[in-house]
Amino acid sequence: MDRAWIAPAALAAGLVAGCGGDAGRGDAPRPGGGDERPVGQPDRRGLAVDAPRTVTTRGGEYEVSWMPVGGFVPENEPFEATVTVRTPAGDPVTGARVAMDCRMPDHGHGMLRVPRSEEREGGEYVVRGLLLHMGGFWTVTITVVGDGGVAATADDEVTL
Repeated sequence: MDRAWIAPAALAAGLVAGCGGDAGRGDAPRPGGGDERPVGQPDRRGLAVDAPRTVTTRGGEYEVSWMPVGGFVPENEPFEATVTVRTPAGDPVTGARVAMDCRMPDHGHGMLRVPRSEEREGGEYVVRGLLLHMGGFWTVTITVVGDGGVAATADDEVTL
């Protein structure tokens, strides 16, 4: 019997299995349970977000709040987020360019899409085309390019 296929098949299975969990994070429970599902949608996996998540840019230039539209970050389904940008004094930042990116540092990859944003009113922006295609630990990076073309970045983390 030819067993030459066993090693490559085992390697492929190991690689596929490695992208399904929280590599390097042990068996710690996922924040929010990881199986949070909106009422009436029992098969939908993701993360319920009850209030805007607020982070400050690395240099303290802006306070950035983001919230998934509908209050839920789904696993492997496109979604939108509302981003609000304010100065440290609380004034809305208008006329900026806002970009949102999500990555899985434990797996060495990011989203499979490039989201687009558009300005609304009063320092609010909507980001469309977000897709967290698998469960696990994700970093969320929101970059704001304000007056003078200077970029400021805020960081957050979620676990689906």
